[in-house]
Amino acid sequence: MFGRISRSWNLARQCWAVLKGDPELLVFPVFSSAALIVLVASFAWPVWTIYHGLDPVDTAGSTTHTARLMFYVVLGAFYVIAYAVMMFFNTALIAVALRRLDGEPAGVAEGIQCALSNVASILAYAVIAATIGAVLRAVEERVGFIGRIVVALIGAGWTLASSMTLPVLAAESVGPIDAMSRSMELMRENWGENLVGNGGISLGIMAVAIPCAIAGYCVLIVALATKQPGLIVLAGVMLAVVVFGLSLISTTLHSIYTAALYRFATGSDATGSDALRMGNNAGIERSLLAEAYRRK
Repeated sequence: MFGRISRSWNLARQCWAVLKGDPELLVFPVFSSAALIVLVASFAWPVWTIYHGLDPVDTAGSTTHTARLMFYVVLGAFYVIAYAVMMFFNTALIAVALRRLDGEPAGVAEGIQCALSNVASILAYAVIAATIGAVLRAVEERVGFIGRIVVALIGAGWTLASSMTLPVLAAESVGPIDAMSRSMELMRENWGENLVGNGGISLGIMAVAIPCAIAGYCVLIVALATKQPGLIVLAGVMLAVVVFGLSLISTTLHSIYTAALYRFATGSDATGSDALRMGNNAGIERSLLAEAYRRK
């Protein structure tokens, strides 16, 4: 157990070294967050209007019935587009990470270009993923405690099986079904169930996030005690910036890890060394990746 925790921490540390050497990778989650904010703003008014225009009683064939249908259609469209936006920029990030792992120069433009070239597959995959997510959520709301556990396990299995889909889309330019099949194949043939790697990264983020959250909360309480609007706003903004920054770092670290894991799973390593290397010579040791998921 302690050996796994040690490997997890070392993996998180090396992913962090990669990110420190290539901070430009943070641009992609920033773009994704900005796009999601615009998306939420554009959908907020129509969803609000339709929802509050519904009557308590739903009569088939009535205006209320049509409005309710429109509400779910608009909400479903938002759900799919939100998935597509996140997957688009995550694919771009992974594409850049993959090229840098191969020792090739790559920047924001190359990542966006890769995502654009696969936009149809990304959108189709977003529809599939959003549909599966919506179905699982709907089932979870209608079953008991044991049923929720079963649904959670199914969701975890789906997440694990599809975890390599975006790297496959970025590297192999295949359709969404082929990408999901390839992802399942990679996971089945190369990796087991012990999710030490991603858990280690999450643990590292939490180790930083919890003290930061406590410190930020204390600063906010002190600011509220002063009853000075300027100090309160400043403390609130500082706390929001810290939370947002940690979220960006977490997303980027997980994507770097996914890219490195895909490169190792496919046996592609241009450097031929004992570590997968980024363009800045920061690397991730193969032995750590091999232990991230144990072979069956």
